Amino acid sequence: MAIDLTGKVCLITGADEGVGHGLVHGFLKRGARVAAGLLQPDKFAAKVAPAFAVTMDVTKPDQVTAAVAAVVAKFGRIDVLINNAGIYPRCPADEITFEKWRQVHDVNLDGSWRCCEAVIPHMKQQSRGVILNTGSITLRAGLPQLAHYEATKGGVVGLTRGLARDLGRFGIRVNCLHLGAIRTEGELRLGADQEKVLKTFEEKQSLPGRLTPETIEPAYAFFASDESGDITGQCLTVDRGWVHD
Repeated sequence: MAIDLTGKVCLITGADEGVGHGLVHGFLKRGARVAAGLLQPDKFAAKVAPAFAVTMDVTKPDQVTAAVAAVVAKFGRIDVLINNAGIYPRCPADEITFEKWRQVHDVNLDGSWRCCEAVIPHMKQQSRGVILNTGSITLRAGLPQLAHYEATKGGVVGLTRGLARDLGRFGIRVNCLHLGAIRTEGELRLGADQEKVLKTFEEKQSLPGRLTPETIEPAYAFFASDESGDITGQCLTVDRGWVHD
């Protein structure tokens, strides 16, 4: 059966482009009422229509609080939060300054927590809710030049498990998806040789081909849906078989 999200109010952060943008349109097709958290609403609001666009820089607590309040005012509740906003700058470990370290943590880990902190009271009040965090296979593969990024994704796993344990009694489920190498607008803007990129990833993956925002959307939809009602505190890897542990 197709995964049905009819009527569910879903807030998706980092929806300007890439995974978040794909999730917005995929969830709309499944009948969800979607709020798109945008870093640049002037540039991207029209591209996420008919989703409800809200300004949401996850490093700014006031914006996060205001965005969540706007979604609740618009729809009356929030059923699903997807913490998708993130950055992944490459830098050798011996060149990472504390400023660079904090910048990545401020978005990827602290930003996820800020969004959780803002929605939890509403989910408790309605006695149900779903929080989906976004991890990465880099945490498990230990890829180079990403020590600061991988540290944040380790934190996201801990956040997922801790929240699941504490919030389950309120009917709130919390899970995490570890994503592999996804073809996004950002990658294409770099002008990378796509044939070479494909060859590199297919040497690591069990399944040929590339992940795209559209192909990973069903996994998010499943965890957002009532079909996954017995699952919480878990991490699922979606990477075409790159890592197996």
